[in-house]
Amino acid sequence: MSSLKKKATKGVIWSAIDKSSSMGIQFIFGIILARLLLPEDYGLIGMITIFITISQAIVESGFSRALIQKKNADQIDYSTTFFFNFLISLVVYAILYLSAPSIASFYKEPILIDLVKVVGLNVIVSSAAIIQRTIMIKKIDFKSQAIVNITSGVTGALIGVGCALYGYGVWSLVFQYLSRNIMMSLMFWFLSDWRPSWIFSTQALKKLFDFGSKILASTLLYAAFQNIYLVVIGKVYKSEELGYYTRATLFKQIPATLVTTIMQNVTFPILVDVIEDNERVKNVMKRSVKLTAFLLFPMIAILVVFAYPLVLVLLTEKWLPTVILLQILAVGAIFFPINAINTNFINAKGRSDLFLKLEIINTVFTLLTIAITYQFGMTIIAIGYVIVSGIGFFTYSYYTAKFISYSGLKQLVDMLPYLLVSTAVTLLSYGIWSFIENQLIYLIVGAISSGLSYVLCSYFFKFKEMEDLKQIVVTKLKKK
Repeated sequence: MSSLKKKATKGVIWSAIDKSSSMGIQFIFGIILARLLLPEDYGLIGMITIFITISQAIVESGFSRALIQKKNADQIDYSTTFFFNFLISLVVYAILYLSAPSIASFYKEPILIDLVKVVGLNVIVSSAAIIQRTIMIKKIDFKSQAIVNITSGVTGALIGVGCALYGYGVWSLVFQYLSRNIMMSLMFWFLSDWRPSWIFSTQALKKLFDFGSKILASTLLYAAFQNIYLVVIGKVYKSEELGYYTRATLFKQIPATLVTTIMQNVTFPILVDVIEDNERVKNVMKRSVKLTAFLLFPMIAILVVFAYPLVLVLLTEKWLPTVILLQILAVGAIFFPINAINTNFINAKGRSDLFLKLEIINTVFTLLTIAITYQFGMTIIAIGYVIVSGIGFFTYSYYTAKFISYSGLKQLVDMLPYLLVSTAVTLLSYGIWSFIENQLIYLIVGAISSGLSYVLCSYFFKFKEMEDLKQIVVTKLKKK
C-alpha cells in the first residue's frame, strides 16, 4: 500500500501543478480575450462546440479508458488503437466538413461554414497523441503531462491574443484552439518514447471495443448532456446571449474542472489496482470525496458570492448579464467532481454497461428539463441545469451504494462540513468588506480574506484534508 500511496501522492502533486497552471493560463488569457472580443464571438464558438465535442468522443472511441482498465495492455493493443483512432478521425472530419453548410443553415449564421471546417481539424490533430497520453495516465506520469499542457496552453493563448489584437475577432478563438492542440500533440510525441508498430489486430480491437464501445456511447450522451444547452440557446436566442452563457460556463468550470481532473486522473488508476478489495476501495472513495469537497467548495463559494465584482472588474460592463448565470451554474458545478469520482468507481469495476445506463437516464432528464425551461429565459434554463446535475449525483451514487455501501446521502454528509464552513466564511467576508466602493479592491480583499478564513477554520475544526495536503507539500520539499 505504501508504494500505491506514494504513486498517488506524486500523482496528486503533478496533476495539481498541471491543472492549476493550465487553468491559470486559461483564466488570465481568457480574461484578456474576453475584453478584446465580443459576446457574439463566444456565442458563435458555442454553437459548434457540441459537434466538435461529439466528433472527438467518436475518435477516441472509449479506447483510452479501455487501455487504462486493461492491466496487461501490450504493443499490439496500443498500435491497433492508434491506427484505428487516426482512421476514424479522418472519416469524422470529412463528415464535419460536408456538414458545415447544414450546421450554418440550422443556426442561420453563414460564418459557421468556415468555422466548422477549420475547428474540425482539431479532431485529426488530437487523435495523433491519444496513445501517448493514455500511457502517461496509466503510469501516473503527470509530470510529463504537466509540461505538455502548460507549454501548449501558453502557445495557444499567445497566438489567440495576438490574433485578437490584430482584429481577427472570432477567428482568434479558433486559432488559439488549433495551435494549442498542434503543440500538444507534438509535445506528447517528443516526451513519450512510445511509437506505433505496423501492427493491426482485429482481435485486440474487438476486446477493447467491448469495453470502449459502452464508454463511447456514455461519452456521447454526456457530451449531449453538457452541450445540448448550447444548441438550444444558440437556436432560440441571440448569439450574444449564448456568449453570456458560455462565459458563465467557462468561469464555473475553472474550479470544477481543476478539482475533477486532479481527482479523476489520480483515482481511476488507483481504483483499478485495489478494485478487488471493497474496504480499500471504499476508503479511497471516501477520502476522494472529502478532499474534493475540501478543495472545491471554498472556490465555488467565492465564485457565487463575489460574482458581480468578478465579472465587472475582469470582463467589463458588457459582460454583466453573465453574473446571474454564473451564480446559478456555479452551484451546479458542485456535483461535477463528485459525479466523476462515482463514475471512476463504476469504470474501474469494468462495468461500462452501468455507466452507459446512467448516462441514458441523465440524458432523458436533461431533455425533459430543457423542454420545460427553454421558453422561460436564460435564468430558468440555468436553474434547470442545476436541478439535472443534482439528480445526476444521486443516479451516479446509486451503484456506489450498491457495491460498497457508500450512498449519495453518506457522501453528502461527508461533504457537509466543508460546504457549511466555506459558505459561512465567504458570506462573512462579503459583509465585512462591503463598505469598499472600489470593486477591484473589494474583490481582492474579499476573496483573500475568505480563503485565509477557510484555512484557519480548517485548522480549528481539524479537517484531516488540511493535514493531508500539508504532508504532500512536506514530502515534495524533502525530495528536493
